[in-house]
Amino acid sequence: MRKTLLLFSTLLLLFSPDLLAQDHEPKFVHEKYRHPTQLIAENMLPDVYELTKLCVNSVTFVRFVVGADGKVKNVACTQNTPAVIAKSLKQTVLTTSGHWLPKEVNGKPVESKPYLLPVMFDVNYGCPKSDKSTNKYEEAMRLVLVFDDGNAADAMECTMLPPMVQRYVKR
Repeated sequence: MRKTLLLFSTLLLLFSPDLLAQDHEPKFVHEKYRHPTQLIAENMLPDVYELTKLCVNSVTFVRFVVGADGKVKNVACTQNTPAVIAKSLKQTVLTTSGHWLPKEVNGKPVESKPYLLPVMFDVNYGCPKSDKSTNKYEEAMRLVLVFDDGNAADAMECTMLPPMVQRYVKR
């Protein structure tokens, strides 16, 4: 009897739901796209009229977190991102909301650490025929951790997503 009770207690402890729960990072789940950057790149539609005023070649970083409810929040772009690009990026990143399984720790959903999405963009609609867009990659890299929501960091623990390239050119 004592051996049976000991065996039963051991099995109960081994297969306890809390012990079976594994920690995991957020997971992007979509029927068409395997990665959030695919959805963002394909659906980013900046205001064309505003783009016609730009002549710039730069990089921006979009920062966001996935909440315990699987929704995207705290979306921000690095400072000096043209407003038309920042607005479109933020709106499109928010469309990934609802396509994330939240991070889990000890079987409970929690907010993720920040994600950083580098976006290189080249807009030459507003460039005079003789000029090429101004290259601002170096400046953007210096400002990599200064965001338009007023938050800045010397260092940040985050998940870096693969870079995305967007080109808007006259044909």
